[in-house]
Amino acid sequence: MPLRVRSRFAATGATALCALLTAALAACGGPENAADRPPAVHTTAPQADTAAAPNVAPLTHRMRADVLVTAVKPLSAAVVRKLGRLHITAATTTIDVGSVRVNGHAVHAVAADPSQFRAFAPPGTAEVTGVWETVARGEAVVSHATAKRLNLKLGGSISVKALKPGSTPRILRLGAFATTLPDAEIVVAESLARPLGLHSMTGLVMSAGKADPAQLATAVRSVVGTLATIDLLSAPAANPTAFLTGSRAASAFGAFSYRYFPDGTIQPDASWVANNIRVGSVPILGTVTCHKLMFKQLRGALGEIQARGLASKIRTGDGCYVPRFIERNPHNSISLHTWGIAIDINAGSNPVNHASTQDPRVVQIFKKWGYTWGGDWSSPKDPMHFQLGAIID
Repeated sequence: MPLRVRSRFAATGATALCALLTAALAACGGPENAADRPPAVHTTAPQADTAAAPNVAPLTHRMRADVLVTAVKPLSAAVVRKLGRLHITAATTTIDVGSVRVNGHAVHAVAADPSQFRAFAPPGTAEVTGVWETVARGEAVVSHATAKRLNLKLGGSISVKALKPGSTPRILRLGAFATTLPDAEIVVAESLARPLGLHSMTGLVMSAGKADPAQLATAVRSVVGTLATIDLLSAPAANPTAFLTGSRAASAFGAFSYRYFPDGTIQPDASWVANNIRVGSVPILGTVTCHKLMFKQLRGALGEIQARGLASKIRTGDGCYVPRFIERNPHNSISLHTWGIAIDINAGSNPVNHASTQDPRVVQIFKKWGYTWGGDWSSPKDPMHFQLGAIID
């Protein structure tokens, strides 16, 4: 049975249009666009009888959360030590994960030491000491989306209980709304893990520091095998892309569970495919299968190429949505063809690591429409490859 892995590119604050169309992964600088910014942290002061100052260590530095490891059963101390000693591991913290019921609804839960866990939280959450004091007091922190879905009120009380039938509910004060990790709908203190049915050492959050997050994920996979699920939370540096970042892009392109096979192909979950992949008609190439967000700019680029009398310069379109690893090698990063946001043009005459035969005017038109070109990469050069590097409204 193929190993089940999940890939999730975590969003960071950025401008609405990332103009860094470089061969290596580039962080988009500049002020955030308000429409793309994650919801602000919201906290509320505790009631007088619960206002004892909790012991939360100050934030001395932030760690980028690159890899999330989750298991159904507790990971052994030996496995945890081995993961912490991987040469590519910059930092790690253990958490307790699972599902609980909040006001009768099943949600994903994390129990953690707030002094350690806060360093791995996103910017704007890690720095807000009030959030972590809320956890330390034994109150609950709930994500904005979950609070909205369940109609929860900040400062109110919620019933939290284990999924096991007959479990006794805990009445917790909802002290903050905040974004922490993907799928972390509620965060509580470690001391509440056992009463809420969460097993200890069932998760780790790991940072690769300045190294490639995808390399860390590969190293982790070699240690845990089928014992755990691996979430890649940061875009792999090995993928030469200047992704538009921000919550808008993360929600637009989506994250999905998938299975991979020895031949390097990938099978994304059916619901993600149904919600995102479309078959449509474009100029010159005819019918293609791509991500739904790919079509507007692909039609724009190909339409301009056609209008300028350059249609004959595009002889073949060789795949847009092709779920696979780069070079069909499971040790490589996931190809952006898996998201359906890349397309190969004239592949037969533009093989990898060979000189380009693409018409420079065609290349410039694609760039104008927000695409990056593999022929600009230092290694490997991929002159057939054009991928969506920015969303142009």
